[in-house]
Amino acid sequence: MHTLPQTFCDTVTHLHSHKGQKWLTDFPQLIRYCEQRWCINIHSHFTLSYHFVAPARKADGSELVVKFFVEPSELLHEQEALTALAGENTVKIVDSDAEKGILLLEKLSPGCPLSSLSTKEEAALIAAGLMKSLWRIPHSDSTIETAVKREKQLRKCVETNPSGIDFLSSETLQSALNIFAELNRSSQPLFLLHGDLHHDNILQTGENTWKIIDPKGLIGEKEYKIIPFLLNHLPKTNVAETIDHRINIFVKELNVSKKRILLWGYAHSVLATCWLIEDRQDAASFLRAIEAFQHLYERYYGYKK
Repeated sequence: MHTLPQTFCDTVTHLHSHKGQKWLTDFPQLIRYCEQRWCINIHSHFTLSYHFVAPARKADGSELVVKFFVEPSELLHEQEALTALAGENTVKIVDSDAEKGILLLEKLSPGCPLSSLSTKEEAALIAAGLMKSLWRIPHSDSTIETAVKREKQLRKCVETNPSGIDFLSSETLQSALNIFAELNRSSQPLFLLHGDLHHDNILQTGENTWKIIDPKGLIGEKEYKIIPFLLNHLPKTNVAETIDHRINIFVKELNVSKKRILLWGYAHSVLATCWLIEDRQDAASFLRAIEAFQHLYERYYGYKK
């Protein structure tokens, strides 16, 4: 019997409404279908956020990971991103059932996340090395979303909340939207990006080897790829100093623009905060990040965005 956490159930119904409720009702049958089709036993799930993810064992004793999607289109996007980014530094797809929303992946061992490293500088250097190996030119027929789509998502938030949303003022929303538009207008060249590459989506597979998991897929410029890593595992104090230190490592290792990283960081932090507020999640850490990106930009470039 697999018991789903109430917080996960609440997220599924909030994001997917009646479809999410039906998915939760059908969940036991989905587990049985998956176990019978692939002759596996699904074990206790990992920490859940938006998808059900759990380790499983085949009859021959080998291990894998199962991932269930409420919305099958999200599976297709992740599958396309994993296929396009495939290589020695990317988790491998074992099998899938797009109609049922099931993705089977290799099990990474020991599977410790990059956040487990005690040396924070080493974590950034490892992430930078992985990023170097993952630059890909997107196919012309790719269905993966672009940074322009994210601009449109922020525009919709601005239009829907003319007086601001929660603790984000209308001025902050409009400033971020203006930056998004300018960055998209001047972005060249464009690459296929992971879309959510942070500490917990980088897992250890050996003494000095790591692989990336859970790509959302995004088409944009290199500087945008760095932002999720900057936003994760931030301290409650000295946020600007932590972000600045990480940025300096990426600028040196990847030959990217510090100015554009700061601008993308500010704009994306505002958008991500809107997502968290709409999903009824805690957005306090992203508010600190917004303030940090603005502070750093003014420190280095001398004027407000």
